Amino acid sequence: MSYIKKLFDEFTTWKWSIFIIIILLYGWSIRVTFATNNLEQLPLNQWDIIFTFLSSPFLNIYFYLPFWLFFSSQLIIKEWDYTLLIRLKSFPKWIFHTISRLSPMLFIFQTFSVMVSFLVAMGTPVENEWSVWGMTYSPLNNVVFVLQGTGLSPWIILLLQTALLSLFLVTLHVVTASIYARFPRMNVIAGTSLFLFIGAIISYKIFPAVFVLGNVTNYSILSSAYSTFDSFLPSFILLILIITISLSLIVLWSKGFLQSLAIFLSDHYRFIIYSSICLIGIFTQFTHSGLKVLHVWENLYFNFYGVSKDGFSLYIYLYFCIVFLGFVYLFQLHLSNLLNGHIYYLMIRYKSFYRWFFQLMKRTILSVISLLLFLAFATILVGLIQGRTLAFDTTESMTELFPYIFYHFFMNGFLQMLNYILIVFIVSWVWHEAMYSLIALGVLAVAGLPILNTNQWLPSGLNSMGYVTDDGTGVFSTSIVLLIYLLIEIGIIAYLFRKRKISF
Repeated sequence: MSYIKKLFDEFTTWKWSIFIIIILLYGWSIRVTFATNNLEQLPLNQWDIIFTFLSSPFLNIYFYLPFWLFFSSQLIIKEWDYTLLIRLKSFPKWIFHTISRLSPMLFIFQTFSVMVSFLVAMGTPVENEWSVWGMTYSPLNNVVFVLQGTGLSPWIILLLQTALLSLFLVTLHVVTASIYARFPRMNVIAGTSLFLFIGAIISYKIFPAVFVLGNVTNYSILSSAYSTFDSFLPSFILLILIITISLSLIVLWSKGFLQSLAIFLSDHYRFIIYSSICLIGIFTQFTHSGLKVLHVWENLYFNFYGVSKDGFSLYIYLYFCIVFLGFVYLFQLHLSNLLNGHIYYLMIRYKSFYRWFFQLMKRTILSVISLLLFLAFATILVGLIQGRTLAFDTTESMTELFPYIFYHFFMNGFLQMLNYILIVFIVSWVWHEAMYSLIALGVLAVAGLPILNTNQWLPSGLNSMGYVTDDGTGVFSTSIVLLIYLLIEIGIIAYLFRKRKISF
């Protein structure tokens, strides 16, 4: 009886009158659109209007979302009470308590949405199956056509749509409540709600179509979820995963584990930023956003295209430099830290420049191999998520070039990275000031441009995928060039060690 009373108390609040009026007017506009645009005069039924209404991104993002965030935040602030926290004994229990207090609002929210959808569909034939119009594809029928393709009945689809939207709204509430539990301030919860709302708009309007994991409609609208993932399960699983992660972070913070995480982030923020930029480039695939990519190996080719004999694109080459020279920059920071104070202790430990250099390069080589494997694995994984294939016979030209692409990425990528690292090592050894190493990185970035490196004889940018052309055999001459430079650089380092030309 107490829950029924809560439902009745929630039902009698003023907000639902405004809610019903707004969605009723919007639903009627959809009904009018059907009446004026059903040019084929195909038979309709109530499900066509109901699911078009419930699956409207405009309604879900621009009205449902701010409406929910506002009243969810209001309840979180109201329920934030230290006496209640002491009684509940944990933050996750407090979050579940707010969900239970919010459940009457969610129930009425969904009830009114479904009722209005049936109301605006009045006058159309009432059937338990999909209509002829729903089973006929047209530019106006991009919702019902997808839903009927699932093979499920309209009643089950209605239940799943309601469940998905409910889980999405609960996920937003859990995220907001988790952040507020960590930072219980009014400006924090307001900023979080605003961020979620603007982020949803950006994900819907601006994010490229290939970035499916970031599109908010894939987690709130069933037709979008099925059209993207070819299944309903990924959307439900990802939402549950977000809830689990949010609650886990709150538990870790309450037990002090996040303090250690904060220390780790402060010590490794440069690497985290670098890795994030690499992943963003792989996920968004801006290097080839206008091209039709059929399998993951083409992703590997275009993501790290770099330059070619015919020229280059500034943004593509900039990302290429960030990925490879960015890693060298992190190595340079580590090396500067060693040379500015730790070198004496290292010499006491290793008793030889050569022994210390061998240990340093052994760890560096493993890091370079790990980087290349990480980039390849991330590219393949993102391609598979986006529906690309692993088959090699999609395009004949790419099939023939694949062994050379694979060789060029790993072998020449490895040799090129070693050249970068040894050049920076030499510069840092001779001039221990970090500025000279940064200048060396800038020179290497410029030297990789095809207008300077016309015959690919400079040891910079030679691992660009753009150089894999024709029959692909040119990648072996690139390996020879890089090996020759490596021998020269190792000789210079051996000479410097003998002369011990280093100042501290």
